[in-house]
Amino acid sequence: MVKFRNFKQLQKYTLFLWRILLENQLNPNVVDALSFIKKHHQSKADKTMLLIIGDCMVDYRGRARSFLDWGERIIMIKQDNTLLVHQPIMREPVNWQPSDSKMEWKLENKHLVLRSRHAKPPEKMKITFRNFKQITVTSLRDKADLKIAGMETDVVNEIINNPDVVEQGLRVNKREKPVKSGMIDLYCYDKDHTPVVIEVKRSIANISAVHQLRMYVNDVKNDVKEANVRGILCAPKVPDMVKHLLSDYELEWKEVERNIVIADDFQRKLADFTK
Repeated sequence: MVKFRNFKQLQKYTLFLWRILLENQLNPNVVDALSFIKKHHQSKADKTMLLIIGDCMVDYRGRARSFLDWGERIIMIKQDNTLLVHQPIMREPVNWQPSDSKMEWKLENKHLVLRSRHAKPPEKMKITFRNFKQITVTSLRDKADLKIAGMETDVVNEIINNPDVVEQGLRVNKREKPVKSGMIDLYCYDKDHTPVVIEVKRSIANISAVHQLRMYVNDVKNDVKEANVRGILCAPKVPDMVKHLLSDYELEWKEVERNIVIADDFQRKLADFTK
């Protein structure tokens, strides 16, 4: 355990640790910028992320052709050599190069030039910098997998794991069964061994879902040569108008809540009320 005699010593140690994790340069000229990038990023590009805020011009040639005149932007080179060019607005990058792109830095006509090349598909990008506001190099660790909740698969998985949420005795026979008019979400049998077609929606069921289910049921009837094929529309919410249309077509519905498995850090727990 590290012990400190005073606050100043602690401050120096904190700055030392910070420099291990991040190297930063403010308002460098093009010569210093190139030296900084070579020293802190280029020599270990597969282990560091480079972030540049500066005035640049972008010329791209590949599957299409684009040119972006001078402007202040954020240039990001990730640890897999993915290159992103972001303008001050909008979510998506205005230009980008995929992972495993090759990077080359040079001084040309008092500008710092980055050339990025990608082999398959053949693409190349030239970014010309004339001044910089900030250059940052850091190393990030992230081995987490993205988990997405609130999708139709959540409702489907809920039914597969517990078919009784739809009705007692239901047996799931096949997931994503292809038929003439599309793909059935779940093909099942009820307790009387009657085929059951289940169409799943992740939120509020609508009229188009009814017509989709109706076509699937007709396809199964034609395939199995049985008059008695059931169709059930499953969703967290089925409006009355949709229920009426389902009844007109002799179809059924069941409101099934999706099971969200991602913890919500903002949701208050029982312990929060007992403190």
